[in-house]
Amino acid sequence: MINKVLGGLLILVAIFLAVNLKTANSVTFGELQNQIDAKKQLLEQLEQEEARYNEELSKTQETKKTLNGELNRIKSEINNVNFKIKVTETTIDKLILEIKQLELERKSTTEEIEFKKEVLAQNLRNLYEKDKNNNMLTLFLKNENLSDAMLEIESMVSFGKTIKDDVNKLQELKNILTEQKTSSENKKKQMEESKNILNSRKIIAVNLQSEKTDILNKTKNQEKNYQALLQDIEKRRVEIEAEIDRLEESLKAEIDPNLLPTFKSGLLLWPVSGKITQNFGATSAAKYFYSKGYYKNPTHNGIDIQASIGMPILAADDGEVIALGNQDRYCYRAAYGKYIVIRHNNYLTTLYAHLSLQSVQTGDIVKRGEIIGYTGNSGFSTGPHLHFTVYFSPTFRITSSNFCGPMPIGAPVNPLNYL
Repeated sequence: MINKVLGGLLILVAIFLAVNLKTANSVTFGELQNQIDAKKQLLEQLEQEEARYNEELSKTQETKKTLNGELNRIKSEINNVNFKIKVTETTIDKLILEIKQLELERKSTTEEIEFKKEVLAQNLRNLYEKDKNNNMLTLFLKNENLSDAMLEIESMVSFGKTIKDDVNKLQELKNILTEQKTSSENKKKQMEESKNILNSRKIIAVNLQSEKTDILNKTKNQEKNYQALLQDIEKRRVEIEAEIDRLEESLKAEIDPNLLPTFKSGLLLWPVSGKITQNFGATSAAKYFYSKGYYKNPTHNGIDIQASIGMPILAADDGEVIALGNQDRYCYRAAYGKYIVIRHNNYLTTLYAHLSLQSVQTGDIVKRGEIIGYTGNSGFSTGPHLHFTVYFSPTFRITSSNFCGPMPIGAPVNPLNYL
Protein backbone atom coordinates (compact mmCIF):
# COMPACT_ATOMS: atom_id res chain seq x y z
CA MET A 1 0.00 0.00 0.00
CA ILE A 2 2.94 2.36 0.71
CA ASN A 3 4.20 1.93 -2.86
CA LYS A 4 0.73 2.71 -4.16
CA VAL A 5 0.61 5.91 -2.14
CA LEU A 6 4.11 6.92 -3.31
CA GLY A 7 3.16 6.28 -6.93
CA GLY A 8 0.05 8.40 -6.58
CA LEU A 9 2.00 11.21 -4.92
CA LEU A 10 4.59 11.20 -7.70
CA ILE A 11 1.87 11.59 -10.32
CA LEU A 12 0.33 14.48 -8.38
CA VAL A 13 3.73 16.15 -8.00
CA ALA A 14 4.37 15.76 -11.76
CA ILE A 15 1.05 17.35 -12.64
CA PHE A 16 1.64 20.12 -10.11
CA LEU A 17 5.12 20.93 -11.47
CA ALA A 18 3.96 20.82 -15.10
CA VAL A 19 1.16 23.27 -14.35
CA ASN A 20 3.49 25.55 -12.41
CA LEU A 21 6.12 25.40 -15.19
CA LYS A 22 3.56 26.74 -17.65
CA THR A 23 2.46 29.37 -15.15
CA ALA A 24 6.03 30.50 -14.55
CA ASN A 25 6.60 30.86 -18.31
CA SER A 26 3.18 32.30 -19.16
CA VAL A 27 4.16 35.91 -18.35
CA THR A 28 7.20 35.88 -20.64
CA PHE A 29 5.34 33.92 -23.29
CA GLY A 30 2.46 36.37 -23.12
CA GLU A 31 4.78 39.35 -23.42
CA LEU A 32 6.41 37.82 -26.47
CA GLN A 33 3.03 37.17 -28.04
CA ASN A 34 2.01 40.81 -27.49
CA GLN A 35 5.23 41.99 -29.17
CA ILE A 36 4.69 39.59 -32.09
CA ASP A 37 1.12 40.83 -32.53
CA ALA A 38 2.39 44.42 -32.54
CA LYS A 39 4.92 43.58 -35.29
CA LYS A 40 2.22 41.83 -37.31
CA GLN A 41 0.02 44.90 -37.04
CA LEU A 42 2.90 47.14 -38.14
CA LEU A 43 3.58 44.90 -41.16
CA GLU A 44 -0.08 45.09 -42.15
CA GLN A 45 0.09 48.90 -41.98
CA LEU A 46 3.26 48.88 -44.07
CA GLU A 47 1.62 46.67 -46.69
CA GLN A 48 -1.18 49.20 -47.02
CA GLU A 49 1.37 52.01 -47.27
CA GLU A 50 3.34 50.15 -49.96
CA ALA A 51 0.74 50.95 -52.62
CA ARG A 52 1.44 54.67 -52.14
CA TYR A 53 5.17 54.23 -52.71
CA ASN A 54 4.57 52.09 -55.81
CA GLU A 55 2.12 54.66 -57.18
CA GLU A 56 4.66 57.44 -56.60
CA LEU A 57 7.30 55.39 -58.41
CA SER A 58 4.93 54.71 -61.31
CA LYS A 59 4.18 58.42 -61.72
CA THR A 60 7.86 59.33 -61.98
CA GLN A 61 8.25 56.88 -64.87
CA GLU A 62 5.52 58.66 -66.84
CA THR A 63 6.96 62.17 -66.55
CA LYS A 64 8.55 63.91 -69.51
CA LYS A 65 12.21 63.00 -70.03
CA THR A 66 13.97 65.92 -68.40
CA LEU A 67 16.94 66.08 -66.07
CA ASN A 68 14.67 67.04 -63.19
CA GLY A 69 12.33 64.17 -64.08
CA GLU A 70 15.24 61.73 -64.14
CA LEU A 71 16.45 62.92 -60.73
CA ASN A 72 12.91 62.59 -59.35
CA ARG A 73 12.78 59.05 -60.74
CA ILE A 74 15.95 58.08 -58.92
CA LYS A 75 14.74 59.80 -55.74
CA SER A 76 11.47 57.89 -55.93
CA GLU A 77 13.33 54.61 -56.43
CA ILE A 78 15.52 55.36 -53.40
CA ASN A 79 12.39 56.07 -51.32
CA ASN A 80 10.85 52.83 -52.56
CA VAL A 81 13.90 50.78 -51.61
CA ASN A 82 14.23 52.49 -48.21
CA PHE A 83 10.60 51.62 -47.56
CA LYS A 84 11.33 47.97 -48.41
CA ILE A 85 14.30 48.11 -46.01
CA LYS A 86 11.91 49.19 -43.25
CA VAL A 87 9.54 46.31 -44.11
CA THR A 88 12.41 43.81 -44.08
CA GLU A 89 13.74 45.10 -40.73
CA THR A 90 10.25 44.73 -39.23
CA THR A 91 9.98 41.20 -40.64
CA ILE A 92 13.33 40.28 -39.06
CA ASP A 93 12.22 41.72 -35.69
CA LYS A 94 9.06 39.61 -35.83
CA LEU A 95 11.03 36.46 -36.72
CA ILE A 96 13.44 37.04 -33.81
CA LEU A 97 10.49 37.24 -31.41
CA GLU A 98 8.88 34.13 -32.90
CA ILE A 99 12.15 32.19 -32.55
CA LYS A 100 12.42 33.24 -28.89
CA GLN A 101 8.83 32.13 -28.34
CA LEU A 102 9.52 28.75 -29.94
CA GLU A 103 12.67 28.31 -27.83
CA LEU A 104 10.59 28.98 -24.73
CA GLU A 105 8.04 26.39 -25.84
CA ARG A 106 10.80 23.88 -26.57
CA LYS A 107 12.33 24.40 -23.13
CA SER A 108 8.97 23.89 -21.46
CA THR A 109 8.25 20.77 -23.51
CA THR A 110 11.74 19.33 -22.84
CA GLU A 111 11.40 19.85 -19.09
CA GLU A 112 7.96 18.24 -19.13
CA ILE A 113 9.35 15.27 -21.06
CA GLU A 114 12.19 14.78 -18.56
CA PHE A 115 9.81 14.88 -15.62
CA LYS A 116 7.39 12.48 -17.33
CA LYS A 117 10.29 10.09 -17.84
CA GLU A 118 11.11 10.18 -14.11
CA VAL A 119 7.47 9.61 -13.15
CA LEU A 120 7.15 6.76 -15.62
CA ALA A 121 10.35 5.12 -14.35
CA GLN A 122 9.13 5.31 -10.75
CA ASN A 123 5.73 3.93 -11.66
CA LEU A 124 7.34 1.04 -13.55
CA ARG A 125 9.50 0.25 -10.52
CA ASN A 126 6.39 0.29 -8.32
CA LEU A 127 4.51 -2.01 -10.70
CA TYR A 128 7.47 -4.39 -10.82
CA GLU A 129 7.54 -4.59 -7.03
CA LYS A 130 3.81 -5.33 -6.97
CA ASP A 131 4.15 -8.06 -9.63
CA LYS A 132 7.19 -9.58 -7.83
CA ASN A 133 5.65 -9.74 -4.37
CA ASN A 134 2.08 -10.56 -5.26
CA ASN A 135 0.19 -13.21 -7.14
CA MET A 136 -3.47 -13.99 -7.23
CA LEU A 137 -3.31 -16.63 -4.44
CA THR A 138 -1.22 -14.40 -2.16
CA LEU A 139 -3.67 -11.53 -2.61
CA PHE A 140 -6.65 -13.67 -1.66
CA LEU A 141 -4.85 -15.24 1.36
CA LYS A 142 -3.49 -12.02 2.84
CA ASN A 143 -6.82 -10.20 2.69
CA GLU A 144 -9.49 -11.04 5.22
CA ASN A 145 -12.30 -11.02 2.69
CA LEU A 146 -12.85 -11.34 -1.05
CA SER A 147 -13.84 -7.69 -1.55
CA ASP A 148 -10.46 -6.43 -0.22
CA ALA A 149 -8.59 -8.80 -2.55
CA MET A 150 -10.63 -7.65 -5.53
CA LEU A 151 -10.00 -4.00 -4.69
CA GLU A 152 -6.22 -4.58 -4.63
CA ILE A 153 -6.35 -6.43 -7.97
CA GLU A 154 -8.40 -3.58 -9.42
CA SER A 155 -5.81 -1.11 -8.06
CA MET A 156 -3.02 -2.95 -9.90
CA VAL A 157 -4.99 -2.92 -13.17
CA SER A 158 -5.67 0.80 -12.75
CA PHE A 159 -2.00 1.41 -11.98
CA GLY A 160 -1.05 -0.37 -15.21
CA LYS A 161 -3.45 1.84 -17.18
CA THR A 162 -1.83 4.93 -15.63
CA ILE A 163 1.55 3.75 -16.92
CA LYS A 164 0.11 3.21 -20.41
CA ASP A 165 -1.37 6.73 -20.35
CA ASP A 166 2.02 8.11 -19.26
CA VAL A 167 3.74 6.37 -22.19
CA ASN A 168 1.20 7.80 -24.64
CA LYS A 169 1.57 11.29 -23.18
CA LEU A 170 5.36 11.00 -23.37
CA GLN A 171 5.19 10.08 -27.08
CA GLU A 172 2.79 12.96 -27.69
CA LEU A 173 5.20 15.40 -26.01
CA LYS A 174 8.10 14.06 -28.12
CA ASN A 175 6.05 14.64 -31.30
CA ILE A 176 5.29 18.20 -30.17
CA LEU A 177 9.01 18.80 -29.48
CA THR A 178 9.92 17.57 -32.99
CA GLU A 179 7.38 19.95 -34.54
CA GLN A 180 8.71 22.83 -32.43
CA LYS A 181 12.31 22.10 -33.51
CA THR A 182 11.30 21.98 -37.19
CA SER A 183 9.35 25.22 -36.89
CA SER A 184 12.29 26.91 -35.13
CA GLU A 185 14.74 25.77 -37.84
CA ASN A 186 12.42 27.07 -40.57
CA LYS A 187 12.10 30.43 -38.82
CA LYS A 188 15.89 30.69 -38.54
CA LYS A 189 16.24 29.98 -42.28
CA GLN A 190 13.64 32.67 -43.02
CA MET A 191 15.52 35.11 -40.81
CA GLU A 192 18.86 34.43 -42.57
CA GLU A 193 17.19 34.96 -45.95
CA SER A 194 15.57 38.17 -44.70
CA LYS A 195 18.96 39.42 -43.44
CA ASN A 196 20.49 38.75 -46.87
CA ILE A 197 17.61 40.61 -48.54
CA LEU A 198 18.06 43.50 -46.11
CA ASN A 199 21.79 43.78 -46.84
CA SER A 200 21.13 43.60 -50.60
CA ARG A 201 18.51 46.34 -50.45
CA LYS A 202 20.89 48.58 -48.54
CA ILE A 203 23.45 48.07 -51.33
CA ILE A 204 20.78 48.91 -53.93
CA ALA A 205 19.97 52.15 -52.10
CA VAL A 206 23.67 53.12 -52.12
CA ASN A 207 23.95 52.24 -55.83
CA LEU A 208 20.92 54.41 -56.65
CA GLN A 209 22.51 57.33 -54.84
CA SER A 210 25.66 56.74 -56.92
CA GLU A 211 23.52 56.73 -60.07
CA LYS A 212 22.13 60.12 -59.11
CA THR A 213 25.67 61.47 -58.66
CA ASP A 214 26.70 59.91 -61.97
CA ILE A 215 23.86 61.62 -63.85
CA LEU A 216 24.78 64.99 -62.36
CA ASN A 217 28.41 64.46 -63.33
CA LYS A 218 27.52 63.44 -66.90
CA THR A 219 25.20 66.39 -67.44
CA LYS A 220 26.98 68.92 -65.22
CA ASN A 221 23.44 69.59 -63.93
CA GLN A 222 22.48 71.16 -67.28
CA GLU A 223 19.22 70.29 -69.07
CA LYS A 224 20.76 70.74 -72.52
CA ASN A 225 23.48 68.24 -71.63
CA TYR A 226 20.86 65.76 -70.44
CA GLN A 227 18.88 66.09 -73.68
CA ALA A 228 22.08 65.49 -75.65
CA LEU A 229 22.68 62.38 -73.51
CA LEU A 230 19.14 61.17 -74.28
CA GLN A 231 19.69 61.59 -78.01
CA ASP A 232 22.88 59.55 -77.81
CA ILE A 233 21.11 56.86 -75.78
CA GLU A 234 18.27 56.66 -78.30
CA LYS A 235 20.66 56.40 -81.26
CA ARG A 236 22.55 53.57 -79.58
CA ARG A 237 19.38 51.79 -78.46
CA VAL A 238 17.98 51.66 -82.00
CA GLU A 239 21.30 50.28 -83.29
CA ILE A 240 21.45 47.67 -80.50
CA GLU A 241 17.83 46.62 -81.04
CA ALA A 242 18.44 46.08 -84.76
CA GLU A 243 21.63 44.13 -84.04
CA ILE A 244 19.93 41.77 -81.54
CA ASP A 245 17.01 41.16 -83.90
CA ARG A 246 19.34 40.35 -86.81
CA LEU A 247 21.54 37.99 -84.81
CA GLU A 248 18.71 36.16 -83.04
CA GLU A 249 16.64 35.81 -86.21
CA SER A 250 19.48 33.88 -87.84
CA LEU A 251 19.81 31.62 -84.77
CA LYS A 252 16.14 30.55 -84.78
CA ALA A 253 16.86 28.12 -87.61
CA GLU A 254 19.14 26.20 -85.22
CA ILE A 255 16.32 25.27 -82.83
CA ASP A 256 15.86 21.48 -82.73
CA PRO A 257 12.24 20.71 -81.76
CA ASN A 258 13.30 17.16 -80.78
CA LEU A 259 15.61 18.52 -78.07
CA LEU A 260 13.29 21.20 -76.72
CA PRO A 261 11.38 20.08 -73.61
CA THR A 262 7.72 19.26 -74.15
CA PHE A 263 5.56 22.29 -73.36
CA LYS A 264 4.62 21.92 -69.71
CA SER A 265 3.26 24.42 -67.22
CA GLY A 266 5.49 24.62 -64.15
CA LEU A 267 8.62 23.26 -65.83
CA LEU A 268 10.11 26.67 -65.00
CA LEU A 269 9.40 28.65 -61.84
CA TRP A 270 8.14 32.22 -62.14
CA PRO A 271 11.25 34.30 -61.35
CA VAL A 272 9.19 37.08 -59.75
CA SER A 273 5.52 37.69 -59.00
CA GLY A 274 3.86 40.44 -60.99
CA LYS A 275 1.72 41.44 -63.92
CA ILE A 276 3.00 40.70 -67.43
CA THR A 277 3.33 44.08 -69.11
CA GLN A 278 4.59 42.70 -72.42
CA ASN A 279 4.30 39.18 -73.82
CA PHE A 280 6.55 37.20 -76.12
CA GLY A 281 6.62 37.59 -79.88
CA ALA A 282 4.65 39.95 -82.11
CA THR A 283 2.66 41.53 -79.30
CA SER A 284 0.60 44.70 -79.47
CA ALA A 285 3.19 46.43 -77.27
CA ALA A 286 6.03 45.33 -79.55
CA LYS A 287 4.10 46.53 -82.58
CA TYR A 288 3.44 49.85 -80.85
CA PHE A 289 7.13 50.35 -80.07
CA TYR A 290 7.87 49.34 -83.67
CA SER A 291 5.39 51.92 -85.01
CA LYS A 292 6.98 54.61 -82.83
CA GLY A 293 10.44 53.66 -84.03
CA TYR A 294 11.58 52.24 -80.68
CA TYR A 295 11.87 48.69 -82.10
CA LYS A 296 13.34 47.75 -85.46
CA ASN A 297 11.32 44.51 -85.41
CA PRO A 298 7.71 44.20 -84.14
CA THR A 299 8.57 41.26 -81.88
CA HIS A 300 9.74 40.80 -78.29
CA ASN A 301 12.26 38.07 -77.38
CA GLY A 302 10.94 37.50 -73.85
CA ILE A 303 8.31 38.65 -71.40
CA ASP A 304 8.31 41.71 -69.14
CA ILE A 305 7.07 41.22 -65.58
CA GLN A 306 6.16 44.34 -63.61
CA ALA A 307 7.84 44.52 -60.21
CA SER A 308 8.88 47.44 -58.03
CA ILE A 309 12.58 47.94 -57.52
CA GLY A 310 14.43 45.65 -55.10
CA MET A 311 12.19 42.57 -55.34
CA PRO A 312 14.05 39.22 -55.08
CA ILE A 313 14.46 37.34 -58.38
CA LEU A 314 14.38 33.53 -58.18
CA ALA A 315 16.20 31.03 -60.39
CA ALA A 316 13.62 29.46 -62.71
CA ASP A 317 15.23 26.04 -62.28
CA ASP A 318 18.42 24.29 -61.17
CA GLY A 319 21.38 25.30 -63.30
CA GLU A 320 24.73 27.01 -63.71
CA VAL A 321 25.31 30.75 -63.97
CA ILE A 322 27.13 31.02 -67.30
CA ALA A 323 27.11 34.80 -67.79
CA LEU A 324 26.39 38.07 -66.07
CA GLY A 325 27.21 41.64 -66.86
CA ASN A 326 26.28 45.30 -66.73
CA GLN A 327 25.76 46.78 -70.18
CA ASP A 328 25.26 50.27 -68.74
CA ARG A 329 29.06 50.37 -68.62
CA TYR A 330 29.14 50.21 -72.44
CA CYS A 331 25.86 51.79 -73.55
CA TYR A 332 24.18 53.63 -70.68
CA ARG A 333 20.41 52.80 -70.47
CA ALA A 334 20.35 51.45 -74.03
CA ALA A 335 20.30 47.65 -73.61
CA TYR A 336 19.77 44.96 -70.93
CA GLY A 337 21.56 46.81 -68.13
CA LYS A 338 22.51 44.37 -65.36
CA TYR A 339 21.68 40.79 -66.39
CA ILE A 340 22.19 37.15 -65.36
CA VAL A 341 22.14 34.05 -67.60
CA ILE A 342 21.56 30.51 -66.25
CA ARG A 343 21.93 27.30 -68.26
CA HIS A 344 19.62 24.49 -67.14
CA ASN A 345 19.85 20.74 -67.73
CA ASN A 346 16.91 20.59 -70.13
CA TYR A 347 18.22 22.47 -73.20
CA LEU A 348 16.82 25.74 -71.85
CA THR A 349 18.82 28.82 -70.85
CA THR A 350 17.22 31.76 -69.04
CA LEU A 351 18.14 35.45 -69.05
CA TYR A 352 17.10 37.93 -66.34
CA ALA A 353 17.60 41.59 -67.28
CA HIS A 354 17.24 45.21 -66.03
CA LEU A 355 18.37 44.18 -62.53
CA SER A 356 19.38 46.50 -59.71
CA LEU A 357 21.71 43.94 -58.11
CA GLN A 358 23.20 40.53 -58.94
CA SER A 359 23.63 38.09 -56.04
CA VAL A 360 25.53 35.34 -57.91
CA GLN A 361 28.78 34.94 -59.81
CA THR A 362 29.66 33.21 -63.08
CA GLY A 363 30.17 29.50 -62.43
CA ASP A 364 27.79 29.35 -59.45
CA ILE A 365 25.47 26.33 -59.30
CA VAL A 366 22.01 27.52 -58.28
CA LYS A 367 18.89 25.72 -57.14
CA ARG A 368 15.35 26.28 -58.33
CA GLY A 369 13.82 29.12 -56.28
CA GLU A 370 17.19 30.45 -55.05
CA ILE A 371 17.52 34.24 -54.95
CA ILE A 372 19.91 35.28 -57.74
CA GLY A 373 19.34 39.05 -57.86
CA TYR A 374 16.87 41.92 -57.49
CA THR A 375 14.54 43.72 -59.87
CA GLY A 376 15.56 47.12 -61.08
CA ASN A 377 15.45 49.73 -63.80
CA SER A 378 18.88 49.42 -65.41
CA GLY A 379 19.39 49.44 -69.18
CA PHE A 380 16.62 50.46 -71.57
CA SER A 381 13.61 50.33 -69.27
CA THR A 382 10.45 52.39 -69.01
CA GLY A 383 10.03 51.44 -65.36
CA PRO A 384 11.17 48.83 -62.80
CA HIS A 385 10.49 45.34 -64.16
CA LEU A 386 12.12 42.04 -65.03
CA HIS A 387 12.81 41.13 -68.65
CA PHE A 388 12.82 37.31 -68.82
CA THR A 389 14.00 35.45 -71.92
CA VAL A 390 14.19 31.67 -72.49
CA TYR A 391 16.68 30.45 -75.12
CA PHE A 392 17.28 27.08 -76.77
CA SER A 393 20.58 26.36 -74.96
CA PRO A 394 22.76 25.21 -77.91
CA THR A 395 22.18 28.58 -79.60
CA PHE A 396 23.09 30.78 -76.65
CA ARG A 397 26.34 32.73 -76.74
CA ILE A 398 27.96 35.99 -75.66
CA THR A 399 28.94 37.92 -78.76
CA SER A 400 30.84 41.15 -79.17
CA SER A 401 28.33 43.86 -79.98
CA ASN A 402 29.25 46.64 -82.36
CA PHE A 403 27.51 49.10 -80.04
CA CYS A 404 27.42 47.72 -76.47
CA GLY A 405 30.33 45.46 -75.51
CA PRO A 406 29.59 41.80 -74.65
CA MET A 407 26.02 40.94 -75.73
CA PRO A 408 23.95 37.87 -74.72
CA ILE A 409 22.07 36.39 -77.70
CA GLY A 410 20.35 33.14 -78.64
CA ALA A 411 17.29 31.66 -80.30
CA PRO A 412 14.39 32.64 -78.02
CA VAL A 413 11.35 30.47 -77.27
CA ASN A 414 8.10 31.50 -75.59
CA PRO A 415 8.61 31.43 -71.77
CA LEU A 416 4.87 30.98 -71.23
CA ASN A 417 5.14 27.47 -72.69
CA TYR A 418 7.09 26.46 -69.59
CA LEU A 419 6.17 28.82 -66.72
